[in-house]
Amino acid sequence: MKKAVYVFVLAALMTSAASAGNWWETIKVKGDLRYRHEMIKEDDADARNRHRLRARFGLFGDVSDNTKIGIQLATGSSDPVSTNQTLTGGFSSKSIVLDMAYFEMTNNKLPGFTLIGGKFHNPFFKAGSSELIWDSDWNPEGGTLHYDKDFTNGSLQLTGAGLWIEERSKDKNSYLTAGQGVLKFDLNEKKSSIALGGSYFYYGNAKEYAPFYDDGDAMGNTTMEMVDGSDTTTVYANGYELFEAFGQFTHHFDNIPVTVMGDFVSNSAADSLNSGWLVGFEIGKAKKVGSWALRYCYRNVEKDAVVGMYADSDFRGGGTDAKGHEIGGSVVLSENTVFSVSYFDNKIGLEAPTQEDFKRLQVDLQLKFK
Repeated sequence: MKKAVYVFVLAALMTSAASAGNWWETIKVKGDLRYRHEMIKEDDADARNRHRLRARFGLFGDVSDNTKIGIQLATGSSDPVSTNQTLTGGFSSKSIVLDMAYFEMTNNKLPGFTLIGGKFHNPFFKAGSSELIWDSDWNPEGGTLHYDKDFTNGSLQLTGAGLWIEERSKDKNSYLTAGQGVLKFDLNEKKSSIALGGSYFYYGNAKEYAPFYDDGDAMGNTTMEMVDGSDTTTVYANGYELFEAFGQFTHHFDNIPVTVMGDFVSNSAADSLNSGWLVGFEIGKAKKVGSWALRYCYRNVEKDAVVGMYADSDFRGGGTDAKGHEIGGSVVLSENTVFSVSYFDNKIGLEAPTQEDFKRLQVDLQLKFK
């Protein structure tokens, strides 16, 4: 049944795109495969070693001059922040899920505006690819409206979003409303650039509701027990109303870019343990064959600074209430083939009497086609 659905969806995409011309002229096919070896070491436990795959395949086409649609399938499960598939289960077949399905519309009478709806890439700018609030694999659902305006030596980006989190038949729905503004400036004849901005994220119906996605794991956030007759439910103890401020500065030393970034977030809906921050840098850019990049960042994320379910799933094993280092590097081995190494050295439990050590090593080979 699932295979039939996927075939139907892909056929529908091709049929719709055909109205804009020959379908092979309007459709772009993109995909990638990542093979990862991962080692995880927690406190005094034995190290855990595993191999993981991530495969993604997408079709992106023009419905008309002003409308595009995209559909992407990926390995993994329903986890909202991971499309990894662990190699286990006695050589069993692995799952394929719908990773994205969206439309993107513009209007010639409203230059600069773009409307996106469905399940799509993260629409928010992240300074230096910061994962303080959002994991890199987080693809939200709902709608966003973007406005982009270029001016001399700079640009303005505005984003508004209404996103659905949990639909409940017998209770209120949980949702996320958000707004973000980013100013970018080019300096030194475009050898340097700076981006400054801020965001507002409001989670409706979060406090006293079960943790999102996995009601048995709040991913570091503070919870409490609610009793209703003979039923006891674990729920969020706080709401989440986030204010974010960020900055990113890049300078090119000959052909080598160096980026310094900072990201700060505060949750006004919690009275304590409600802030987080990240600082870091990146040297180089792994883009052309033989090119390379090095990356380092340090972050400190208190228990209720952000919603733990959607934060970086690699840092401290996913979630909040932790601090520590992340260091990594990449090199382009050949066309569309990148070798990467990342290492996390983190402490879990900022307010606990004793902290837990968490270390993670990831060795990746990623191959793309487009």
